[in-house]
Amino acid sequence: MRSIPRLLWSLAPASLILALALPPAPPARAAEPAAPARITGFRAAEVEAERAREAAACAVPKADSLRRHLRILTAEPHVAGTPADRATAEYVRDRLAAWGWEAKIEAIPVWLNYPKLSRLELVEPTREPLAVRERGVAWDKDAYDGRAFDAFHGYGAAGDVTAPVVYANYGDVDDLKKLAELGIEVKGRIVLVRYGKIFRGLKVRNAERAGAAGVVIYSDPLDDGYDRADPYPRGQARPEDAIQRGSVQFLSEGPGDPTTPGWASREGGRRLAGAQAAGVPRIPSLPIAYGEAQKILLALEGPVVPAGWQGGLAFTYHVGPGPAKLHLETAQDYAVRPIWDVVATLKGREAPDQWVICGNHRDAWTFGAVDPNSGTIAMLEMARALGELAKTGWRPRRTLMLCSWDGEEYGLLGSTEWAEAHADELGEKAVAYVNVDAAVSGKEFGAGGSHALRDLLAESLGEVADPGLGAPLQKSWSDRLFTAQRADWARRNRERRWRGEPERPFEPDLSPLGSGSDYTAFEDHLGIPSLNLGFDGLHGTYHAIYDDFEFMDRVVDPGYPYHLALTRVWTRVALRLAEAEALPLRFSNTAQFVQDELQAIEERMDDANVGVTDSTRLLRADLRPARAAAAHLREAARAFEQRADAALAGGGSLATINAALMAAERELLGAGLPGRAWFRNELYAPGLNTGYAAVPLPRLGQAVLDRDPVALAAGVAPIAQALERAAAALEQAK
Repeated sequence: MRSIPRLLWSLAPASLILALALPPAPPARAAEPAAPARITGFRAAEVEAERAREAAACAVPKADSLRRHLRILTAEPHVAGTPADRATAEYVRDRLAAWGWEAKIEAIPVWLNYPKLSRLELVEPTREPLAVRERGVAWDKDAYDGRAFDAFHGYGAAGDVTAPVVYANYGDVDDLKKLAELGIEVKGRIVLVRYGKIFRGLKVRNAERAGAAGVVIYSDPLDDGYDRADPYPRGQARPEDAIQRGSVQFLSEGPGDPTTPGWASREGGRRLAGAQAAGVPRIPSLPIAYGEAQKILLALEGPVVPAGWQGGLAFTYHVGPGPAKLHLETAQDYAVRPIWDVVATLKGREAPDQWVICGNHRDAWTFGAVDPNSGTIAMLEMARALGELAKTGWRPRRTLMLCSWDGEEYGLLGSTEWAEAHADELGEKAVAYVNVDAAVSGKEFGAGGSHALRDLLAESLGEVADPGLGAPLQKSWSDRLFTAQRADWARRNRERRWRGEPERPFEPDLSPLGSGSDYTAFEDHLGIPSLNLGFDGLHGTYHAIYDDFEFMDRVVDPGYPYHLALTRVWTRVALRLAEAEALPLRFSNTAQFVQDELQAIEERMDDANVGVTDSTRLLRADLRPARAAAAHLREAARAFEQRADAALAGGGSLATINAALMAAERELLGAGLPGRAWFRNELYAPGLNTGYAAVPLPRLGQAVLDRDPVALAAGVAPIAQALERAAAALEQAK
């Protein structure tokens, strides 16, 4: 699982969409800076030694080692809780221990399901069974492995239903509203939806709330198939028989074991009965390939689909209902089963009770060569590199922790349950969390995270080469974001000129984090600054049996240059967090992010009010308290950063400065978001109806999406109060 969307167009104001359609006329872009002469958080006298340390570590990872790890980890399908999954935990633990880490396996009991029966049949207008596993390809031996489960959904409900079919596009809230407007009844029918746009579990949730009897989800070629590129085995797009397995937990309402919602799952501990499990569907669902979905779509009549609902298959789509009728039958084996986190430490020499945590999950729906074991092999090579440093007598200033999570695919189980079990300790000791899920699915570097970590990442990227261009990754990252955001940047500068404000140069920035990977418990629940890193691209084998060694080794990253680059970035980031005398967190960047988001929310409010005549439906909120608090945080952070830099230059103590930096992001936590109290961060959360993609300043952003004036007005004060608390944490550190 990973956080897929990086730009949520549904959140964009109409003015942004218009600006992107117009020829931009921005001022000349500033020249790229030279490599920095300093490293944030380090004394000038320590910079040369730090760069030498990083260079030595980055010379250790090797392509043949990465390849060997991947072949071993992907030898069998290893769904969470299976014997093959346990074998991967033992492999990771043993490798880490051999390289000098204190490594252990922590077993966590969780409630999860395996499929006993997955059956789908077209019964009208003709009878035809539909495939629930891939056919395989001639030269990919793994694709024929019978140990892989047939198509099923994690946390899917058992059921046996026969009903007419209705096509509902992506199955989001607006799509189901559109069906209602067309007079198409969903109640009692099987809803066919395509993957994309929102998390799959929310598709099932939305259909269930509309009264559907069942849900079938397929991958349309318009989204990740031949409409985008050559399909596997020739290229990276999805072949017609590839099935996207996955969890249908209601992720944006809260991750983790649904029978222990909000508390840690422990042996013999409190647990809800399965029938009471939180945030899981009660109607059956199955994923299928588009080759099978085509047979259903061809049998549908009724109205032609609305604009934007047509997929990539070569015929006109209809919404139904009928004459297509399906028989959907699933049987599930639910039980409390152990999963296995691997936790390894390299104890700090000066501040052992300050933890720099890096993590990647290990479990997969099938072989998991891209998702997640491309990240696992990067973590293993980083561990080997740091182990080689330790053999020379070096120890990090702070404790380094490496976590190989289990059960992520079902709903971030291993990381969430571990974080909940260690919440108090993490609140006191965690400096930052750096996540890598699918490390390499393509060639475009992407990063999301807490904006306080932006400068740390940008500086680290400046010292790692982009394998495809030879230039520093910082430049290729910045250039790509500039191309994508140029029109919006130009528009915002025009608006600043109109308001009499100074223009701002373009700066690459992190995407805000939503959910979909193991950073969620750290950032959204515990207020620990987090990063999520990876090289992105078209991943047409996502959660299919073809996400195997052959796909990675021959198609995605032959020779493993992008894995090596990602490993080097991750290593540098981890080392700088562990070694910096002053923690490299810049909350002035956080404040600027909030100011920009408040402006965007105001624009979306204006757009939403266009044409509204009923005053009770107008979106109105006085954002001035939040704006003032953001400005206060920015001023406090800038003054604090000057004090920290002066203390570094003057050789003063940095203990109180680091304590304040560790506290500041925690102060952004509130009592919990409306209807989903597990999510406590006032700046970062997934959209309630997106699951993956972030809705920044979620109280306000979600209220605008929901057109809820009451929630909008009530959302300002909690955000302002959180920002004021963060500012106070920085101001009180002397």
